Amino acid sequence: MRRVIALFVFCLFIITGIARANSVRMKTLTVGDYIDDVINIRVYPHQILIYQNTIYGDIERDDEDFGIIVAPQEKFGSFACWHTDRFNLGYARSLFKFDIGGFGSPIKDHLQFGFGIGRAFFTRRLDFSFISNGEANKEWYQLNLRFSRRKGDFVIVPKYTLTNYFDQPPEYVNHRIGFLLQRLILNEGFVYIAPEYQINEGDIRDDFSYFYAGLELPLNKTFVLRFGSMEKLSEEFELMEMNVEPGIGLRIREFNIDFHLNKKRLADEDAPLIDAFGVDLNFGRF
Repeated sequence: MRRVIALFVFCLFIITGIARANSVRMKTLTVGDYIDDVINIRVYPHQILIYQNTIYGDIERDDEDFGIIVAPQEKFGSFACWHTDRFNLGYARSLFKFDIGGFGSPIKDHLQFGFGIGRAFFTRRLDFSFISNGEANKEWYQLNLRFSRRKGDFVIVPKYTLTNYFDQPPEYVNHRIGFLLQRLILNEGFVYIAPEYQINEGDIRDDFSYFYAGLELPLNKTFVLRFGSMEKLSEEFELMEMNVEPGIGLRIREFNIDFHLNKKRLADEDAPLIDAFGVDLNFGRF
């Protein structure tokens, strides 16, 4: 147990020393928690069990994003701590074939807590979570419901999110409903499309449509090509916003190293080529 604690402290020290950023892989793919990733533990804390003995960190300009998940013994569950805009502690374990987890931010004036529950049924999985944010003038709660099913080389992921913003104007409820259609290709690669509709009720009543598309394509055992795009449409289906995000990844044994490429480089040769990079390691496989 002392060795596990020492490893935990050492890894946390290393991460906090180098990591200052956003989540690079998911920033490139743009599609959020429709696709599985270690950073989804902030939305579905019970998924801490899926990413046992993982350490990750991302380096960008202003934000901080790093974390570590350890499972000293499987019967005791998994412990996690991570930092995005606040420091969080989480725990998850399997109970009666369900994955159950929770997290909390113990920092004064940055209170946030959540819990989640999930169950896998062979090629299907159901995830549910509740998150509450208690910061002054930023009070809200959120419900997340996601179902995924794989059939052959296809994966379908319908998802619903309800967020209620209250405490001070504007007070409104945000509903987001959509689904992702994913086609698995090559060795752990995929392409995807995901339409989503957003409905606001209360002080804000604008409705929007979103359309996501992209791919993660392994060129060989080491190099991965990524591309993501997002379109935001008004109620009249007029284009309001469009983002295109390129990226590449390296797979070296148990390391995954991700690079988000700077799209401004296409128009400006003086712009840096790399906008951000991240690394994650599954140290439980060594």
